[in-house]
Amino acid sequence: MIKDQPIRFVQWLMLATEKYLLAKFSKIAFLNAPQINPDVATLLLMNHYSFNDGPLMHLLCRKVLKKEFKVMVLEEQMHNFKPLKYIGCFSVNKKSKSIVDSLNYAASLLNDPKNMLGIFPQGGVYSQHLDRIHFEQGLDRILKKNKQPIQVVFAVVLLDFLANFKPKANVYLMDYPGEQDSVAMEKAYNIFYQSCKQTQRKQYNPPAYTLD
Repeated sequence: MIKDQPIRFVQWLMLATEKYLLAKFSKIAFLNAPQINPDVATLLLMNHYSFNDGPLMHLLCRKVLKKEFKVMVLEEQMHNFKPLKYIGCFSVNKKSKSIVDSLNYAASLLNDPKNMLGIFPQGGVYSQHLDRIHFEQGLDRILKKNKQPIQVVFAVVLLDFLANFKPKANVYLMDYPGEQDSVAMEKAYNIFYQSCKQTQRKQYNPPAYTLD
């Protein structure tokens, strides 16, 4: 397991990197941002459609959640981009026994109210055109290991190009107040996901019959 080793100077450099990487979007909108509780850690669950998700999550953490950036990342990605550990990322390897250490470490991060723990529950990159978001095993262990109250926030990222050369990213947000159980969360996330897709389709006033 590769643990995060935040270095302020590298985190500062990440701001320039974030701006460069996100310049490929015409606009990024955070919709329905919830009130963030400063007294508990935040668990952020977000769909994973591309490499852009990392910079988007970083921006979301800075602008909306305003917490310390802690994100679980696949170990091979950590090896390919070593500076990730210096901005708050730590590794998980689903094919190694070290996965237990990674999940236990993730749970421990939820003890600190200053932290945002970001997780892509799909466990990999998938098309944003899927009708359903699946949750890999692992989240359940984190939730069971955690003994502290936390705030759970759902994020759904959807893109549209329309008349632009660059896509607009809508990041839909929801405060999840329900049971802290991975099965219940997956069900609630998918209800929210479908609602976001329906909202996205209704934008720009398409003919009503096309929404059936």
